[in-house]
Amino acid sequence: MNPRRRTPPGPRPGFTLIELLVVIAIIAVLIALLLPAVQAAREAARRAQCVNNLKQIGLALQNYHDSLGAFPMGSYTWGPNDLALRLCSNQRGHGLFTFILPYIEQNNIYNSINFSFAAGGVQNGVDAGLTQYTALIARVGGYICPSDFPATPFTLSQSNNAYSQSSYSGSVGTIDILRFNFGCPNEIPPDGAFGKSLVYRITDFTDGTSNTLMVGEAARFKNDPDQWMNHWNRALYYSSALNRVTRHQGLASTTPKLNANLRIPDQPWPNPYTWANDPRNQTMGQFGFRSQHPGGANFVFGDGSVRFLKDTINSAVYRAVSTRNVGEVVSADAF
Repeated sequence: MNPRRRTPPGPRPGFTLIELLVVIAIIAVLIALLLPAVQAAREAARRAQCVNNLKQIGLALQNYHDSLGAFPMGSYTWGPNDLALRLCSNQRGHGLFTFILPYIEQNNIYNSINFSFAAGGVQNGVDAGLTQYTALIARVGGYICPSDFPATPFTLSQSNNAYSQSSYSGSVGTIDILRFNFGCPNEIPPDGAFGKSLVYRITDFTDGTSNTLMVGEAARFKNDPDQWMNHWNRALYYSSALNRVTRHQGLASTTPKLNANLRIPDQPWPNPYTWANDPRNQTMGQFGFRSQHPGGANFVFGDGSVRFLKDTINSAVYRAVSTRNVGEVVSADAF
């Protein structure tokens, strides 16, 4: 029997330092190539969920119209007896996302809201905010885009008013009805889909429902200074925590460019009918539509279709597709 051959002593085989560094570098390159693909896949999923949210909102609007003969008010500001009772100092503030709750299977929330009272504040000696708190603090997942920055609602110790996040706003078109009215209880009619204390039927959309956007994204700004902004349960004009800045919730205009930044300070109050003619108002993003999707935002149109509008869209085209009865001619490939 042959004796076992012994391996002569010597260094064990292994990686040299250079080989190890090369392997680490290759792994780093692969990770660098993989991460953008993973992030893109996640954003695609978030964008698809946002599209589905808007499809459901668009369907709810159609069902609301079928049931009641008109689309909902963009904002229920003054009640039928408010002028006589001299309650014009307290706008009610219920918005279109409240009115369509039964049509997105949120009947329990809707039935818990007392429309005899405002959505917040103190009304005729009654704390309306506290009265409505339980219903209006409810989180509605279909109103939140997954790409939007999360908002932490106030607790009761911070405010009696309920603020529950939303990522969407109804379109008023190009007229500045957000800051103006003709005096309580009268409101300036919009040229877009939704007004304040006003309603419109499909027959009022003479530009065609497929050419008129209804609801679009109105996401929070990065490092948004107003914790309570962007909620589904109120559609009102607000002061910001920032000096000389005001904002509106629940409704938005196409006068500012899509995805414009928050402007500090506001532009002075212009003529509501001609403010779109002042290019400085294109930068007042707090009154416009915006999203956290790269390159644009999703919108649902009057026919229920959802389209992604690029933030490079021509301003004239962008405004034209937000009006319901002005008669502009817009090519189908222009947006």
